[in-house]
Amino acid sequence: MTRIAAAVLAVLALAPRAAAADKIKEIVVEENTKTSDETVLLIADVEPGDEFSYQLLDEIRVRLVSSELFKSVEVFSEPVPGGVRITILARDKHSWIVAPTFYNQPGNRGGGVGFAEANLFGENKKLLLYGQIATADSFFIGGYVDPSIAGTRFRWQVDTFLRWEDVTEYSIPSGVTDSSIRPVRTSRMRYLNGGVKLGFSLFRAFTFDARLRGAHVKWYDATLEPGVTCADVVHPDDTSAEAMRCDDGPARRAPTPGDTGFDVSTEYILQLDRRANWYGIRTGNRYRLSYERAEPSLGSDFDYWYAGFSGFFGSRGHLFDDDNLIVKASFGIGKDMPMQHEYTSGGVDLRGFRNREFRGDFKVKGTIEYSVPLVTFWSLSWRALAFWDSAYTDFLDRDIQKDTFRRYLPDPADHFAPWRNGIGGGIRVYFRSVVVPLLGFDVGYGLPGGEIRTYFAVGLTEL
Repeated sequence: MTRIAAAVLAVLALAPRAAAADKIKEIVVEENTKTSDETVLLIADVEPGDEFSYQLLDEIRVRLVSSELFKSVEVFSEPVPGGVRITILARDKHSWIVAPTFYNQPGNRGGGVGFAEANLFGENKKLLLYGQIATADSFFIGGYVDPSIAGTRFRWQVDTFLRWEDVTEYSIPSGVTDSSIRPVRTSRMRYLNGGVKLGFSLFRAFTFDARLRGAHVKWYDATLEPGVTCADVVHPDDTSAEAMRCDDGPARRAPTPGDTGFDVSTEYILQLDRRANWYGIRTGNRYRLSYERAEPSLGSDFDYWYAGFSGFFGSRGHLFDDDNLIVKASFGIGKDMPMQHEYTSGGVDLRGFRNREFRGDFKVKGTIEYSVPLVTFWSLSWRALAFWDSAYTDFLDRDIQKDTFRRYLPDPADHFAPWRNGIGGGIRVYFRSVVVPLLGFDVGYGLPGGEIRTYFAVGLTEL
């Protein structure tokens, strides 16, 4: 009996060691027609010699599906002499698209056309070229992203952003109701921007990026809105030459809200990203910390800084297997921020209010979205969602005499900037074989004192 007990104990003691000693001997990648085997393994973050576990198989599948390059992924294992063979069946999505866009949002309507390649050369590199013409915001954006330079942990990005925008400013709130806030000044802004970013992965999901950005900004053709006088847009303490140009007669000329000049800055981003995207259902978490400051030594005509933190949390399976709960929160604060960098709220980030209705150098925001599947046929997936947006946006650092780069609107004695909330619902339509939503439609109601507003987007744009 003693010998039997000893043998049993020996087997139990050795079993965990044997399981722990299982190594991945070989990895086979099949059914990938565009993505290279090396890229599949890089995304899967697995290589021969790693320790094997059945949990690892699930992790590999989640990583590959979350890359949004594959329409289906299967991962299985089998024993082989000396360890385990893992087989990955990764069927590629159609990786590029040329598509028109159309959107209708309060204060901005337009459309455009774009080209997006999500898997350039089969190496997970990204290329985006997109241009749009709209009533308030016309722009061109181009970007190239290499997530792994020569298969290393280093990555880089280059981008350009050329923008022509009609910027409408609204009176500073002096009450709760929407009717107390009205458009008072509209200005034209030309913003020509380019940047380069270099980063690396400290370890899986934890990254650091540094970006150098240069732009030229020009403000021009500022006009008073109907029924607005110079007293509504010129602060009593502003005695600058530009403020004195205000004319509320037939010319309807307003002072420009900001200075023209070069805007050069550096930005640093630390991010922990453990999100997974399961065919439109987003789970996991992401935390992002950023800091950006102007660089007068590199030719910037502005001198500012701002910093922010944001968080994302997603989960599924609360009431249905494929439901999705998303919680997002962010915080931002800055000093001496020119108007082109001010925080704004309203529109798609605060549904129920007009586009960029509120602005400032301080912002706290949160969003809760809950979506459920409606129907799936062919490659189309329809989802319904309900949302709650909440934001507080205001100026904490306003010095009329010192901030010569910015011509602020008058601040009423009964200045009142409450938390703003938007509630509502919408739908999303996804192509399983394409990496971006096809259609988004939301209806939001603003609280307090807001109105019912609709938001509609088709194509590469996303609500």
